[in-house]
Amino acid sequence: MNEPSENFEEGILIQMPVKIRLATLEKSIQQKLIGQQLQEEEKENSSFATVTSIFLHSHPAYDLQINLGLSVKTFLFKNKNINLEMLVNFEYDSQLQELTIKEYKAQGNQKTWFSNTLINVLMNSLLHKKVLGKSKFFLTPKINELLKDINEKLEHILELKKGVLLFGKLTEFHVNSLYFKENHLIAILKIKGALAAEISELQDF
Repeated sequence: MNEPSENFEEGILIQMPVKIRLATLEKSIQQKLIGQQLQEEEKENSSFATVTSIFLHSHPAYDLQINLGLSVKTFLFKNKNINLEMLVNFEYDSQLQELTIKEYKAQGNQKTWFSNTLINVLMNSLLHKKVLGKSKFFLTPKINELLKDINEKLEHILELKKGVLLFGKLTEFHVNSLYFKENHLIAILKIKGALAAEISELQDF
């Protein structure tokens, strides 16, 4: 029998895909962003729009389509509700654990060509700094926080089901790949650690 190429002395090595529905991601983003005001960084207390709605969809040519509702407060569209369609492509760096917005475009969904043209110029200009200026999202802090929470639970021994106990410590939680497919965000996880299970009761099956 061939020996495995990976070192299993630490107990476990698991690689697994995790699928997150866009609807689940959408709900979380809605809770965080609806009601948020978009401001020009160089002008304090000067918001040009308020987020009124946000919906996520798959797209054949882009990773993600974001339908955004804004209440705009500019001299061109004062107190006007507009709808934007944002198309976004992402890039993921596994080594840095970094998700980057590679490219995007915003286009208006108004009834008239003139309004859409003005919105496209205005929003692409204003959102350029807001989106591309903060286009990198580092996963490491969230991963470290999750790793800490899991290990705190494992310290007190987890009962997975009656008579089945799990204990030990995770040493690595790595997102090998992150991408959008159809109506899901898919993460390929690599988990390493020193875990053990104890079975004190076997139920009939």
